[in-house]
Amino acid sequence: MHIKNIILAGIFFIFGTLSINAEDAFNPAGWDSNNNFPLIGSPQAKKGGELRFFWMSNPPTLRTNGPNSNLSTMREVQGLMYESLVNLHPTTMEYIPGLADYWRISADKTKFSFHINPNARWADGSKVTAEDVVSTWEFRVREDIKDPYSVMLWGGSFEKPIAESEYIVSVKTKELNWRLFLYFGNMNIYPAKEMKTLTGDKYLEDYNWKMQMGSGPYELKAENIKKDHYLFVTKRKDYWAENERRNIGINNFDKILWKVILDEELAFEKFKKGEIDYYVVGKAQRWLEECDFDKIKKGWVQKRKIYTQAPEGFSGFVFNMRKPPFNDRNVRKAFSFLVNRERLLDKLFFDEYNHIDNYYPGGDWGNPDNPKIRYNPRRAAMLLKRAGWTTRNKDGWLVNKDGEIFELTLEYGSQGSTRIHKVIKEDIEKAGIKFNLKLIDPRTLMKKISERNFTLHFQSWGASLFPNPASMWSSELADKNHNNNIAGFKNARVDELCKKYNIIFNHEEQKKIIREIDGIIFRNHPYALAWYANFNRILYENKFGHPKEYFSRIGDYSDIKTLWWFDSEKEKALSEAIKNNKSLPIGETIQRPWK
Repeated sequence: MHIKNIILAGIFFIFGTLSINAEDAFNPAGWDSNNNFPLIGSPQAKKGGELRFFWMSNPPTLRTNGPNSNLSTMREVQGLMYESLVNLHPTTMEYIPGLADYWRISADKTKFSFHINPNARWADGSKVTAEDVVSTWEFRVREDIKDPYSVMLWGGSFEKPIAESEYIVSVKTKELNWRLFLYFGNMNIYPAKEMKTLTGDKYLEDYNWKMQMGSGPYELKAENIKKDHYLFVTKRKDYWAENERRNIGINNFDKILWKVILDEELAFEKFKKGEIDYYVVGKAQRWLEECDFDKIKKGWVQKRKIYTQAPEGFSGFVFNMRKPPFNDRNVRKAFSFLVNRERLLDKLFFDEYNHIDNYYPGGDWGNPDNPKIRYNPRRAAMLLKRAGWTTRNKDGWLVNKDGEIFELTLEYGSQGSTRIHKVIKEDIEKAGIKFNLKLIDPRTLMKKISERNFTLHFQSWGASLFPNPASMWSSELADKNHNNNIAGFKNARVDELCKKYNIIFNHEEQKKIIREIDGIIFRNHPYALAWYANFNRILYENKFGHPKEYFSRIGDYSDIKTLWWFDSEKEKALSEAIKNNKSLPIGETIQRPWK
C-alpha cells in the first residue's frame, strides 16, 4: 500500500477572494492506495481496430439486474461499460484503484470508506459522486426488480451507504465477513440520475434492451444493437481513466462486436472464412481432428491451448428437488450412477477433460474425500428399487406401485449438445428410464429454469475467485425464483457453515469449512456432476498482438477483449502471405505461462 503526500492545490480567486476547493484539500493521511503495481496490460499494445466474436444464443435481456440477467455473455459487456470503486490486480491479488483512488477499512473491519477520484466521469461528462454509490446500493436492494439474491447480498450484508461529502462514501456492514470489502468495492456503479426515478416495473421494461450509462472505456449505443443478430460496443474517446496505470495496455480495440450465431458448425465455418476473428474450440473432437486445416498449417491462423490458474466452475445435470421424482435422494443418486461419463470422456471427449468430483473443481477448495461417482447401473438399480421403482412393464420401462412409468424429459437449448445427450440417453434408458430429449429456444429454457418450471436441466457455472457458497446453496433462496439455487437445496448445517465461513479470516480454516460444505452438498446429490477442463483452446487470425502470457493469471479467453490488440503490421504480413500463398511462423500450441 502507498500513501500519497498531502497536496493542497486548486487555490483560486472568486470575486477577488482567496478560496480553497474543499475536494482539493482532501487529506489522504490514514487512507490506503496502490499506485505502484505491475502493469496489467502490455506497454507494447496498440490502439485501434475491431474484434469480432459470436454468441451461441440470443441474450434474453440486456439488463444488468433482475430476471435472466446473470449471464456470462452479458457480464462481458458490462465489464467494459461499468467500473467499480476498487479492483483486484489479476496477478498480485492486491487492491488497486478504480473509481476510488483511496480507501480504508476500520479496525474492526465493519466499516469501509472510499474516496472517489474527482476526475471520474460518466459517459455524458458529468461527475461520478458518492451519491451514485448510494443510489446503486438502493437500486440493488429493491424487491421490485425481482432479483432475490441481490436483495439478500446487498441488503442483508450492508447498511445503507452514506455520502459523507461529494466524493467520500462510507458503508457499514451488518455482520463481520472477510469478503464484504471485496464485494462492495467490486460492485459496478450506476448513475443516480438514471436509477433514482425508476420504478421496478419501469426498469424491467425500459431496460430490457438497453443499459444504464457507464463510466467505463466502452459504451453501447441504441443504434449498435440489432436484437437476435448482433451488438457492438465502441471505445469512448473521452474516457476519463484512459491514462491511469491500471489501463495501460488494455481496452485497445475501437470496436468489439458479438454476432449471434445459433449453430456452432456455422460459427466454425464463418471463422474459417474470416468473418470472426477468434474461435473458442469447445469440442475435443474438433480440436483433435478438425483444427489442422490449411490456414493453420500455413500460420495464417494460430492455434493455442492455454493453461491459467483461473478458478474452475462446475457443470452437471441439476435436479429439481422440490418435486418428484427428484425429491427423493435415492433417485438423484441413482441418476448420477447412470451418467456414463467414462464413455463420454473416451468416445466423445478424447480424454481431454476430467471428472468433476466436487463442487469446487481444479483447485484446493473441494473436498478430496468425496466418494467417486462412476457409471454403475447395478448400484443405480438398487437405489431405484429402494425408491419404489421395482418392476418394468412390457415395454421395458420402470413403473412404480401405481403403474406410472419412470419418464423424464430433458429440455436443452443448444443443438451442439445433442450428440452428448444422445449418448447419455442410451445408458439411462438401458436402466428402464424413458428419457426424452427436446431442443427448445434458449430464452424459453432460461425462463422455465428461472421460474423453476423444470424437472431436469444441464447447467454450467462459472467460478468466483473466492467461494461464496451462500449464493447457490442458501436455504433462504431455495423456494424463490430468479437466483442460483436452481435445485432448491436446503440444509441447516450448510447455512450454519456459510455464516461461520464469513467470519473466518484464516485461509486454511476457510478451506476446511468449504470442504465440509462441499461434502454435505455432494452427499445430497443436487446435481449429477459432469466434467471440466483447466485450459482454453483457441484459434485466432494472425493479426493480433497479445501479452506474452496471452491471458492474465486468473483469466481465460475473455481476456482477449481487454488485453489483446490489433496489429497493423501483422495484418499486412498476413495479407501478403495470403496473396502470395506463403507461410507465416507457427508458434507453440501448448502454453503454460503461469506455472
